[in-house]
Amino acid sequence: MFSFIKELNKIEIEYSHNDLDDKYIVLKSYIKNVESDHILIDFLFYEGIEYDISTKKQITVKFKKETGDYLGNCQILGRDDNSRIPGIKLSFPSDIKFISTQANNMHKRDYVRVNLKLDVALVVFVNEENEEINFYNNTTLDISGSGFCFVSTKPVEEHFKIIGIISLSNPEEKPIEVLLKHVYSKPFEVHGKEKYKNAFTFINIKEKNRDKILREIHLYQIEMRKKGL
Repeated sequence: MFSFIKELNKIEIEYSHNDLDDKYIVLKSYIKNVESDHILIDFLFYEGIEYDISTKKQITVKFKKETGDYLGNCQILGRDDNSRIPGIKLSFPSDIKFISTQANNMHKRDYVRVNLKLDVALVVFVNEENEEINFYNNTTLDISGSGFCFVSTKPVEEHFKIIGIISLSNPEEKPIEVLLKHVYSKPFEVHGKEKYKNAFTFINIKEKNRDKILREIHLYQIEMRKKGL
């Protein structure tokens, strides 16, 4: 029933602070995590300032998909500032409606995420003055045209910005450099040891670089089909 609600998917909220007022603002966010009893979204911002909606307030949420938008009524369950994945908790939607996207709006895309392993380096700028810079090397757990995940033994630290450098499978191709947004560092256990799944989205990636990643994904899918997977 809620298959359209997935991590990293974009959402929009139409909101009026006064139920008697017909003036609405649009708040944009994305889904950070999907739990059994709630949806966790990123904090809301309007004109560059964090926007707070009171707990138990019912809102209309638009879940963005390539084929159209799912609209539903959700309730604000409260902020979660203290967990490892901070954000705003929403109830699952009710009174769901689907609105098909018109052909002239079909440029909005959702990207397939595959378990493709590519080497990636992270350049982490800890503060705005660039006084402290840390470097990390890893391998992607999965990747799509909008971002990637990898596994580490520690969560991603507090930072000002992160630049990712993705090495393509063809060593003759120049690595892709892109600004990243850290979505979450989610803990899990492997053989009794704690590890973290770290998710990132691309910020202002050049379309030619996105196309290179999509080509890698396409070639990977072809290879998997050849293996019957």
